[in-house]
Amino acid sequence: MSELAWRRAARADLAALAGFLSAREERCAGFTGRIAKDGELCLPPVLRGAVWIASGGIASEGGVAGPGAEPPRAAAPLRGAAPLRGALLCHPSRLAFPVLPEDPASDRDLGLASGSWRAASAIGLARDVSRYGAALGLEAKASVDYRLMSRRPSAGASTPPAPPSLRGGARLRWASLSDLEALLPLQEAYEREEVLTPIHSFNAAACRASLARALERQLVVLAEEGGTVVAKAGTNARGLGVDQVGGVYTLPARRGRGLAFALVTALLAEIEGSGRRASLFVKPHNAPAMALYRSLGFEELDDFRADYYEA
Repeated sequence: MSELAWRRAARADLAALAGFLSAREERCAGFTGRIAKDGELCLPPVLRGAVWIASGGIASEGGVAGPGAEPPRAAAPLRGAAPLRGALLCHPSRLAFPVLPEDPASDRDLGLASGSWRAASAIGLARDVSRYGAALGLEAKASVDYRLMSRRPSAGASTPPAPPSLRGGARLRWASLSDLEALLPLQEAYEREEVLTPIHSFNAAACRASLARALERQLVVLAEEGGTVVAKAGTNARGLGVDQVGGVYTLPARRGRGLAFALVTALLAEIEGSGRRASLFVKPHNAPAMALYRSLGFEELDDFRADYYEA
């Protein structure tokens, strides 16, 4: 038994896992958002993924099983067990999201925790992603650095400002699945400019499927001029108490008109009006975006990173 050991989470661990992740959710909304449903956490399908947890002084008997195996009975939480100190999402999409303990002593067990499941990418706090890759001997073929930001209004703090009057006849409205075709050209432009790395190529079918999922599950607000969608903003993860803002994009010819400010302001009003908080991550060299988010009250929290091990 080690002081800090990883074991596969069972249903009985979900309350403790929710408490652990909620306490730091602005830093891991992408984790909770991928396994939250109707305000509660759900474990990934047994044969396709897993959530692993690290707690002090608890170890599973009989070795560490892969994500396709049932958790051993000894992995059930014990009364009076030590609190959780780390969590690792092995998502069915082959995305790893590590939230690692401060003590790196347990990193040697991360490979065992992953089992036969193999990550194609990892995202999270930069230091956690670095430790995860090193522990598994994974070499990133592409990496994207971000700054993690959050907006946490305190009691009595001002709400997001009202969207400014839009020039050029633009109007804002909430998007739905019926807007799929109208939004596709903008989504493609966004992915080509902001998402694709040197090892990835544009995939029209994947772009369409991703947009459809967002329109079904996320908040998406758009701006249109003359029936053409020219800008958008939305959430890309909706966790337990934090919504992660993402996919903010304006066509180059329509920039400088305050569209992004208006869209994100409307989005924040909806998020915070529901009693939730907002976070996001942004490329640090994107000066206009950084200035926009700062003007809306976002503050920098930490370094964030996405590593890609496979195309």
